[in-house]
Amino acid sequence: MAKRVAPKRLSLALLVALASVLLPATAQANPDRITCQATTPLNQGGSLTYRLTGTVPAVTDGSVPQNPIGTGLSLTVQQRDGAGRVQTLISAAALSDYEHIAPDADYSQLPFGDRFRGQPNRGHRLYSATASVNGLYVSLRPTSGQPQQVQVVHYLSRGQYVRSEVGSCQAG
Repeated sequence: MAKRVAPKRLSLALLVALASVLLPATAQANPDRITCQATTPLNQGGSLTYRLTGTVPAVTDGSVPQNPIGTGLSLTVQQRDGAGRVQTLISAAALSDYEHIAPDADYSQLPFGDRFRGQPNRGHRLYSATASVNGLYVSLRPTSGQPQQVQVVHYLSRGQYVRSEVGSCQAG
């Protein structure tokens, strides 16, 4: 004969079951949030590391996002010297949508690799870090859906730049 479960136990069992269903969904990282990293090797064993975090407006139809400045992206730049010492050059600097802050720019002139270069009149998913003295630009690809790869062009002085290796992005 089956045992009758007391109402308190049933309530507790129901709560545990409900929590096991709901908690994994709410404990997951935000799928709109991305983390990207790219590196630029420098002379004598040093390097620059670029870490991008935040959210990218989702655009699937090729149009410009509704709020292009409010990307919620930030960039940290660290320099590692040949001895392994790390210095933070830029810490969590806000990135701005480059199409919005330079609407008349020829986006194809930024010296990104072919896959990361903008089109003359379209710089979708190109960002600028105004915290950089000489210029720092970020390109995320693909231009629709979730970004998978990143490349950074960092002007160290007027006319002298470094281009990062292709970096990767992860959701969450």
